[in-house]
Amino acid sequence: MEHLAMQVLCTLDIAMLRRIGVKQYEFFGQAPPFYDDLFPPSREGHCVQPWEHSSMLEIFFEDAETFFTDQEAGIFSSGIWQEEGKTGDESALIAMAQTFGGEQIVIIRLLQDDFNERSVILGKARAQLLENRALSRSLEVYKEKSQLDGLTMLLNRTAFMDSLPAEIRKAESTSHPLPAIMLDIDNFKIINDTLGHVTGDRVLRALGRILRTSLRRGDIVARYGGEEFIILLPACELRKALTIAEKLRKTIEDHVVDDAPGFTVSMGCSLHQAGETPDSFIQRVDMALYEAKRNGKNRVCMR
Repeated sequence: MEHLAMQVLCTLDIAMLRRIGVKQYEFFGQAPPFYDDLFPPSREGHCVQPWEHSSMLEIFFEDAETFFTDQEAGIFSSGIWQEEGKTGDESALIAMAQTFGGEQIVIIRLLQDDFNERSVILGKARAQLLENRALSRSLEVYKEKSQLDGLTMLLNRTAFMDSLPAEIRKAESTSHPLPAIMLDIDNFKIINDTLGHVTGDRVLRALGRILRTSLRRGDIVARYGGEEFIILLPACELRKALTIAEKLRKTIEDHVVDDAPGFTVSMGCSLHQAGETPDSFIQRVDMALYEAKRNGKNRVCMR
């Protein structure tokens, strides 16, 4: 019965691939003639990675993986397309993903009957699929860029404040310490007023580079506003956080920016307390920074 069913499928110009793992497929049954013509077989048998020979199938199989992983119901279809130089003027392909009784199956079918009636929508289907994919990738890039400060390439304040509640919940659930450091460039207004905003921007970029390259993997650093920056140090003891802050302060003090005088920063450091809100936590760190400013600048104070 199964052999008969496969013969029927081949007659209908249908090829079937069974998913056996992540981006892993095996051929199911016999291959119709069109399949081996379009997707050359290997020594092991019929091609089980047809996306290597078709840009449209490359897109389709990426989306089919998500469809199967999410265990979605129904059928996921590619829409109709032609392989340039491979399918004829009156033939096209369509791919579909569906789960049959626990088996995850991809069907690739050659369309020939009544194809002329479909030709009007053929170009539109292909263009729409590619356009949707390009739009999706553009949105991902935009989302990433929208979280960054354009000058320093650190997180911006909004992105930092969005991530803070989750970091607090993680720290409280694991009983790990969560210190924060807030720093402010000393006398930054004088730098801008006497040397100009171009030099001021150069100082900000330099500080951004120092912070990006001096912190641990997993630490969160952002430009909080103007010349003010904030650092979150997950699972870091307060004593170590103070050591990190002092090392940063010294690195910044010793750094030289072309065509600009050396600059220093004042720092405030605090440890999150159980049950404390994000706003209250930030306020205490800010008060520690204010204390460092009031006590002479270019120093680290704890609160």
